[in-house]
Amino acid sequence: MTSKHYENLKWFATFMFVLAGILISFNIPESKWAFPIFAVGHTIVLYVFLKLKDKPMIFQNAFFLSIDIFGIYQWLLSPIFFV
Repeated sequence: MTSKHYENLKWFATFMFVLAGILISFNIPESKWAFPIFAVGHTIVLYVFLKLKDKPMIFQNAFFLSIDIFGIYQWLLSPIFFV
């Protein structure tokens, strides 16, 4: 993959982070959908940083992805299973 391809992926992930942040800031019932949007962004940048072997960013985004997964469970899946 070219450097330009990685750059495009990082910009797309950045767009996802901004979109999710805006969604959370509205504090509306739909705000819970920010967690999957964050997860997509963190998965993308995690892939890029794995390819670039950027260990601090791999650690950071793996941690954020785990928070996203917990948020998805807590806000989207838990109400389905424990009604």
